[in-house]
Amino acid sequence: MSITTRAALKAQFKTGAIPTSQDFFNLIDSTLVRRDDAFFGKWAAGICYYEGDVVIYNNALYTCTPAGDKPCGCDGNTGDNTKADKKGHCSTDNPEIDCTNWKMLDIDASDEDWEIIRNEDKVPIIMYAKVFGKIGMGTEDPKARVHIHADELKGDFLFSPDNAQTPEFVIQHTVGDSIKSLSEKLADDKAVFTTNTEGFLFTTTVPPVPADGEVNVPKDAPAVKPVFITTPDTGAAVGVGTDTPEAAVDISNIASARLLLNPVRAVVPQAVWIHREGSDQRYLNATLDGTAATFTTNAGEGFYFRKGLEEGKNYLKNIAQPASETLVSIKQDGRVGIGTETPVTNVEITKANSAGAFLMCLDNTNPGFSIINNRPNNEKRNYMLLGADNDWGVFLTDASKGFVFKKGGEYGNGNELEINQGDDLVTISKEGKTIIGGLTPTGFDLNVKGKARAFGLYLDTDVRKVSNPVKLGTVIDKVKKLNPVSFTFNQKANCPSTETQIGFLPHQVEEFFPELVNTDGDGTQTLAYANMVAVLTKAIQEQQETIAALQKRLDALENK
Repeated sequence: MSITTRAALKAQFKTGAIPTSQDFFNLIDSTLVRRDDAFFGKWAAGICYYEGDVVIYNNALYTCTPAGDKPCGCDGNTGDNTKADKKGHCSTDNPEIDCTNWKMLDIDASDEDWEIIRNEDKVPIIMYAKVFGKIGMGTEDPKARVHIHADELKGDFLFSPDNAQTPEFVIQHTVGDSIKSLSEKLADDKAVFTTNTEGFLFTTTVPPVPADGEVNVPKDAPAVKPVFITTPDTGAAVGVGTDTPEAAVDISNIASARLLLNPVRAVVPQAVWIHREGSDQRYLNATLDGTAATFTTNAGEGFYFRKGLEEGKNYLKNIAQPASETLVSIKQDGRVGIGTETPVTNVEITKANSAGAFLMCLDNTNPGFSIINNRPNNEKRNYMLLGADNDWGVFLTDASKGFVFKKGGEYGNGNELEINQGDDLVTISKEGKTIIGGLTPTGFDLNVKGKARAFGLYLDTDVRKVSNPVKLGTVIDKVKKLNPVSFTFNQKANCPSTETQIGFLPHQVEEFFPELVNTDGDGTQTLAYANMVAVLTKAIQEQQETIAALQKRLDALENK
């Protein structure tokens, strides 16, 4: 350590020479100018102290009282030559132990401005001011209990200003005719900070300071990420990472991202997220007014609503790329995907590795709603499309068997979601054959299992639709062999079992009129009752011919 007097320091820095690093070390070590002021700060072992020197040890002041002549040889340091003729003490024991060469500094309290409290051994341990007014440092006109004026800083520090009503500390900075101030006080159970500057700036970095022995070359300060609080005309604003906030809260911790809560120009509650990538800037604006919550973005892919797949406690481990599943996507052209980020129609509902999808399309000439099935085989998908044009409501499908309408089981137990259950009511095959009652479509275009009711039934035998019409031959003998019966249907028929029916058994009719009987693939035989009208008509005609012949013979006999 090299301690230099004020005079030596002034002479050293007035020569016009460029100070060396050692000169600055001497300046730092001599800041208190201990040899002139006799105050050495905290006591340290191995230093030569002289009579009247003052140190601090264990929160008490001690003054050196050397006991005898003893040239100082502490660590080879002869000390200050200006005091070579005085008694010096090379201090190795602290002042509490070395009572021979040190004594506690006693302050004259005879004027009763100060009170000294001593312990049982009459050693002073506490001193406090009994009379307390104002203290001015650097000013003869203090404006506070303690007023420090630093002219070189153009600043003032006021502890408990004259007009303070609560504990308060004020910092003032004079710039021209303007005085900027910062007040810190406790009031109404709150810590209150008040300023007439642009606002409050909080930073966590300071300009670098050269290390011991390092050349004092100016360095750039590390980048500052400030927190700034200001109160413009539009209201309070807080900037995190920026000292020019444009919203009530403006967060800009990284160059590519920014968040504004209640921008200064907003007239309704609003939050804006901004992402920058080169010259491109994307935003998401969330607004709430009296009628709706509104989300607006210019992001190229639109909106994604995602479900996080990680536990909350593990989320921060992968915060840059959290695992997630897209639930809903809304593209810039208005397409909506549920379970997909790439909807192909106005609305697409799907799920990864699922059975199928729902597609709603309004972009074509006619609106359509399509159900897609992924499961016919590994390569093929099929669909059912419901739509409408100017004339028709349309059902379309490329399913291999066509359409089926079913009566489902009761609600619950998954019945409302399971399509492979219930009883077939109407089936329309891919060939257009219609089955009512759940029969298998075979040889009939319309198959009704049960009763059918109509107010008129017409068979289309238009001459343009038949070929080779040939008159029936004699049928009367065959008709006489038919066996009309009465019967009731059993449980295999979809008819009441208590109603008596009249008709023919097809297998008995087939022997005489096979053209009237149809046999299905499962062996079921059905009878064309309407076509029997032709047979019965022919039989009546034959019978009439016989009656006419008999009448003619009878008339001849009666005329004899």
